[in-house]
Amino acid sequence: MALDDDGIGPQLIEAIFVPRGAEERAVRKGLARAGAAIQVVPTGIGSLAAVRAVDEAVAAAGLRTALCTGLCGLLSPAFAVGDTLVYRELLAEDQAPLMPDPELGDAVAARAPGSQSGIRALGSSHILTTAEQKRAAAARFDADAVDMESFALVERLQRAGVAVAVARVASDEVGDDLPQLDRALNGSGGIDGFALALAMLREPRRGLRLAFGALRALGALERLIASVAAAR
Repeated sequence: MALDDDGIGPQLIEAIFVPRGAEERAVRKGLARAGAAIQVVPTGIGSLAAVRAVDEAVAAAGLRTALCTGLCGLLSPAFAVGDTLVYRELLAEDQAPLMPDPELGDAVAARAPGSQSGIRALGSSHILTTAEQKRAAAARFDADAVDMESFALVERLQRAGVAVAVARVASDEVGDDLPQLDRALNGSGGIDGFALALAMLREPRRGLRLAFGALRALGALERLIASVAAAR
């Protein structure tokens, strides 16, 4: 990656990996705002779907730099919904920690006003839906945030020789209880819309909190991508 004097390259990112659906739409809106033509690679939810997306993208075209993005949950009270978190380290059960590319991560953070750097993030195989689960994970792993795709994406991209950064936007706080969203996930990395609606209706207060947090986070995600993709 060719860098300018301030450490920022004119074409910082060649591909953006993001879960399909609302997060993908926010990324595409951000790119449209910036007038940027960057490849968007939609992934499913979870590690297996993420790995499939990487393998297909790398096979189709050689990549040098990539950004993994989307929403994440918070495990630390130091951050709030809507905050942009640039990961420094990725952790997972029974796996060696991973370090995203520090130079690329710093360049992404430099283009994202107000972003929080140095984040330790946990890769989870399931959605942490209760405050109790989140606090237990935070205590065990000393992590600030959690998502289901970034660990697998970074591992696979680094294996393919791609420099990768991770920047995610927080959609729920450590003290927030969420609906039982795992019931809405299907085996292919997608979401069953009917099951999702039922999960939200069964726990309406939690559902409303999640919906408002997601809307705020998606707006922040769009702004993040517009800033990172803007020509310099």
